[in-house]
Amino acid sequence: MLNGLFSQQETEALKRTEDNIEKVKSFLENCISPNSLTDEVQEFFREVAALKGQSAEATLQEMMAGTRKYLEAINTEIEFKNDIPKDINKYVDKIEKLAAGIESCWDIFSGESRQYFRKIAYSFTEASSKCNGWQGLLIRFRLILPSLQKKEDVFSKYQKSFLIIPKAVAKAIELRKSKSTSKLWEKGQYLLNKATEIYNSEKGILLPYLKHWGRTPEEQLEKNKPAMAWAKARMEEIKREYNGENL
Repeated sequence: MLNGLFSQQETEALKRTEDNIEKVKSFLENCISPNSLTDEVQEFFREVAALKGQSAEATLQEMMAGTRKYLEAINTEIEFKNDIPKDINKYVDKIEKLAAGIESCWDIFSGESRQYFRKIAYSFTEASSKCNGWQGLLIRFRLILPSLQKKEDVFSKYQKSFLIIPKAVAKAIELRKSKSTSKLWEKGQYLLNKATEIYNSEKGILLPYLKHWGRTPEEQLEKNKPAMAWAKARMEEIKREYNGENL
């Protein structure tokens, strides 16, 4: 994000959100539809869908896309020179993906993470002033060459990027003012805990690769017994070949 804008503590907070989103991404990508989920998780998607005026299926797909974008953004390195991104387009793409993840996955972030997003939204808003006055003129001057090379107004793109995350956070907060969402957040935390439980369990190592999704990890494993048996037999065959038993 912005070079030098965040402390080490805030950087660590961002890494914790990455860990949670990675688990949820793994969990969601194994969902065929909201109907394949537990009652609690189904209700979570229905409530979020109601807030957004869309279907539960669309909400599920949106959150899946949001988790992917968020992780892509976190893993995108940005180089800076004189506190300005060397590649404005790459930088803006990173910010847009972070914002998409924040907005679509707002209800599964912890209270600490949501407070962190409010803080960085405020920091971006405050930092946007650097594009005004003499500082803005200096930045515009430094971006003349990139603008000519890319044949677009790079300065304006950079200036607008400061409001992308604040707008996403404001939209997420405003959307939930229409009703009490304490229960919704509890259901979101249930989803996160369920994803963490599966992700951290020994079974969870195998679940992402199984074709059939069950309402519980046990049901999924039961449905996939034939595939697991084939995989076990194939691994044993490969092991025998490796040890020279078939030579």
